[in-house]
Amino acid sequence: MKKYFYTDGTNKFGPFTIEELKEKGITRETNVWFQELGEWKPAGSVEELNELFRNMPPPLNKTKSNEHNIENLTLQKPPKTWLVESILVTILCCLPFGIAGIVNASKVESRFYSGDVEGANKSSADAKKWTTIGLILGIVGTVIYLILVLAGVASSQF
Repeated sequence: MKKYFYTDGTNKFGPFTIEELKEKGITRETNVWFQELGEWKPAGSVEELNELFRNMPPPLNKTKSNEHNIENLTLQKPPKTWLVESILVTILCCLPFGIAGIVNASKVESRFYSGDVEGANKSSADAKKWTTIGLILGIVGTVIYLILVLAGVASSQF
């Protein structure tokens, strides 16, 4: 009687008869081996094991577009987060706008790696916007402050 082995990718199990193999709940994609087979193959490609899968629905096929999106995601880099700049703006000049920048910057990578590239790009753009607004207001405020200080110093001398 032929004895079969199967693997979960890490461990090997067996030997089993074909009747015992039915109880193990293997799928068409489970790699199996027996002496005449030579190398590990998916159970669905072994003719004599097809009876195990007669009452099973066929496997779900990955769509080409989904595979393409996953491949593109691994080749792409996430957009700029603006996190460092947002933190510096928060500390050095403009707290409310810097915090808005930090909140948006923190969303960039999580959205990107969850597959929401559009959302990651929007969060990056928002982080840049709030960081830039905070920086400009900080510079303008500093310039106005310096002008007032110089005007105060100049008026106290007369």
